Amino acid sequence: MNNRILFLLFCCFSFSAESQNSKTTFGLQYKPIIPAAYFNAADVSKSSAGYNLTLSPKYSNSFGMVIRHKINKTFSIESGLNYTQRNFKLAISNPTINLDDFTSFDMRSYEFPIQLLTYVRASEYWYLNVAFGISHNVLASDIFSYGEEKEGYFFQNTYRKSGGYGALLANVGMEYRTEEKGYYYFGTSLHSPWQVIGRVYPEYDDKTNEFNDDKDFYFNMLGNFVTIDFRYFFAE
Repeated sequence: MNNRILFLLFCCFSFSAESQNSKTTFGLQYKPIIPAAYFNAADVSKSSAGYNLTLSPKYSNSFGMVIRHKINKTFSIESGLNYTQRNFKLAISNPTINLDDFTSFDMRSYEFPIQLLTYVRASEYWYLNVAFGISHNVLASDIFSYGEEKEGYFFQNTYRKSGGYGALLANVGMEYRTEEKGYYYFGTSLHSPWQVIGRVYPEYDDKTNEFNDDKDFYFNMLGNFVTIDFRYFFAE
């Protein structure tokens, strides 16, 4: 199914090169990432053997470039390249041994999206946009970090999905278009992977108390996130 969608979008892009009305515009974008419980992108808490752990997504961001190729008056194809840094906080507590610690780490990735966009003209300068598509994402590396309070006792390993992963993209927004000053866009997007993109393994060892040394406790990294989108397309 994923390959079929990509093939159809590629066919649309190839066909658009024959259109007399086609044109290509280049833009830049910045996307703050907002934790959202509705899309499984908020805090996750788990407990085991008296240890309580919470994985929390923090304020993050994504930025990159956008290339929009117009097919006709209604449809366009969008692609580009985005760099994303997602920040997390992993907290651990155990009242029995007076443990209260946390570690912060970030997950970096590169996104190669392709979307089919349709728009409706609402007034002379304003347009309403809806887009959907897919992306291929490459995670930069595995991640290791220590706790902030008792460095060396609490730590975590995050193992990425090798080879990258695919994700569904959906977007809705509006833009203000001028021929002289370019296009100004504001909207929101959903990034939803088809599978788990990594696993977070927390561990604790103070030479007296040990937790998860056999690595049977972990958090699945789902990879879902919602963004607020700001874009600017340069005038031709």
